[in-house]
Amino acid sequence: MRKLELTAEGVTVWLTIRHATVSDAMRRGMLAAKAAETNYLSDVEQVVAVMVYPRCIACTQGEIEQNGERKTIEELTPLEFCALPYEIGEAWLEAVLEENPGWSLQPLEEQDSEKKD
Repeated sequence: MRKLELTAEGVTVWLTIRHATVSDAMRRGMLAAKAAETNYLSDVEQVVAVMVYPRCIACTQGEIEQNGERKTIEELTPLEFCALPYEIGEAWLEAVLEENPGWSLQPLEEQDSEKKD
């Protein structure tokens, strides 16, 4: 389990990232499926909503404060996630992947070749 407190560009997050459970993996899949059925304004938003957002949300508890408003991570939408400062998104995803290496964004073939090297 990892705890992160990050602040950038007026946004603060308090995150607890856990090793994923079966339920978390199912939630990740459900969030990705829902995002895949949604039309986003750009391909980048679509990819983040399908690949990155579900990984980060599914195994994280915490809160975010932005513009004086505080809410739980579960209330964060894919578009709000896309708009997070890069430093927060990058550190969050890195912590998720450290806790859950099987959730890597690399294709499985690349992961297998890295293990052999």
